[in-house]
Amino acid sequence: MAPAGDRDGYWGPPTSTLDWCEENYVVSFYIAEFWNTVSNLIFILPPIYGAIQSYKDGLEKRYIMAYLCVTAVGLGSWCFHMTLKYEMQLLDELPMIYSCCIFVYCLYECFRHKKTINYPLLFLLLAYSIGVSIVYLNWKQPVFHQVMYGTLVTILVLRSVYIVLWVYPWLRGLGYTSLTVFLLGFLLWNVDNIFCEKLRGIRESLPPLVGVVTQFHAWWHIFTGLGSYLHILFRYVPFPFPGVSRGEGELPAQKNT
Repeated sequence: MAPAGDRDGYWGPPTSTLDWCEENYVVSFYIAEFWNTVSNLIFILPPIYGAIQSYKDGLEKRYIMAYLCVTAVGLGSWCFHMTLKYEMQLLDELPMIYSCCIFVYCLYECFRHKKTINYPLLFLLLAYSIGVSIVYLNWKQPVFHQVMYGTLVTILVLRSVYIVLWVYPWLRGLGYTSLTVFLLGFLLWNVDNIFCEKLRGIRESLPPLVGVVTQFHAWWHIFTGLGSYLHILFRYVPFPFPGVSRGEGELPAQKNT
C-alpha cells in the first residue's frame, strides 16, 4: 500500500528498494518525484560546462572524466527519481561509487610533477568498484551501498583536510567551502529520512510553492552537486612546490596539473 499522499503515475508502482520522502506523482503524472528529479540539474549542467572548459584549457583527461562522472550521477539520479524503478536506482547508485573512486584518484595524484599513471592506486580503486558492484547486485541492501559510498567520501575528506592543514593552507577557503556545502546536504538528507512523516504533515498544511522548501532530499542534491563541483576545482588548482609561495617554483606544464 502506497504511503499517504502518493498517487499512481505513468511508471507504475515503484520497484526500487528505496522510496524517498517526496510524495509520488503529485506534481506530474510522468515524474514520480518531481523535485527530487529536477534538482539533479545541478549535477548535470555545471559539470558539463566544467568538462568543456577543462578540455579547452588543456587539463588532463582525469579532470574531464571527473566532471563527466558527476554528470553521469546526475543523469542516473534523474532517471531513478523520475521512475522509482530498480534498474534506474542502480543507474544512480553505482555511478556514485565509480565517480568517488575517480575523485580519490585525482586528489591523491594532484601533486605529481609530470604526466604519469599511478597503477597501484588505479588497480585498487578499480577492484573496489568491481567488488562493490558485484556484492550490491547480489545483496540488494541500500545500507551496504551507503557504507561503501561513505567510506570513499571519508577518504576524500581526510585527504582534503591533510592538504589544507599541512601542505597548502592557501586552499583552506575553497576546501572548507566544498566540505561545508557537502556536509550541509548530508545533514538535510538525514533530516529527510528521519522526520519524513512530520515533513509530509507540514507540507499538507502549506501552500504548494512554500512546501517545496521542505523537500530536503532535493536540497541534498543541490548542496552535494555544488560541493562536488567545488571539490573538483579544489583538485586542479595549480599547486606550487611545498615550502614555496604561490607563484614561485610552479610545476612544469602547470596547465596540465
